[in-house]
Amino acid sequence: SKDMVDLKNATKRFEGLDRAILDAQDLEIRKGDRIGIVGGNGQGKTTLLKLIVGDEKLTSGSIEVSPGVVIGYFHQDHATLDFDLNPVEQIETLRPDLQYGDIRGALGRFQFTSDKVKTPLKALSGGERARVALLKLLLEDNNLLLMDEPTNHLDMESKDTLEEALKAYEGSLVTVSHDRWFLDQVVNRIWEVNEGKVTVYYGNYTDYVRAKKGLPPLTEEEREELAKAEDEDDLI
Repeated sequence: SKDMVDLKNATKRFEGLDRAILDAQDLEIRKGDRIGIVGGNGQGKTTLLKLIVGDEKLTSGSIEVSPGVVIGYFHQDHATLDFDLNPVEQIETLRPDLQYGDIRGALGRFQFTSDKVKTPLKALSGGERARVALLKLLLEDNNLLLMDEPTNHLDMESKDTLEEALKAYEGSLVTVSHDRWFLDQVVNRIWEVNEGKVTVYYGNYTDYVRAKKGLPPLTEEEREELAKAEDEDDLI
């Protein structure tokens, strides 16, 4: 089967909360899916990622991750990083096969200047750590990326770099994000989490908003027009 992850009758409750965060939901992540998770605060978007990666356990139901699926996980506390290392060392540890120049080039695309590449992570800002964590994720040998608000601390250049990298990424992707522009660039499905239910919409964020209003998806022509207009907006 093409399924990478299967959730069957998945229910998640937390002590002291009346309603289930996830209420008997059937969901699947298939090869090639690029899913954006949206919904109000406290609806369980991050919990859904944690359940898939195994950091949280279901109350009932099942989650099956197919053999051969290797998950890369980006989240806000950057727990996968060694704060004593500098950015270059962090990448060297992960990919000893890469030449120093290649590592410097990759860090440069994420806006790391020459003074910062030799600074230990513990002395870097939250945004800088986020960029190292993202680069690490993109260099790992994974085929399913789970990302929790990956654009939160990124400037425009780093965001563009991430979008381009994710467009080129050949695996599947599940991302929680409040960034509509980012979702429009990188996803082809929306999971809307609300009151324990997950509703699947096909297309990107703009398609999702249109579907909610009962409008048809945009044509290719309309998409191109919109992209042009948004590019012009970016320059203001």
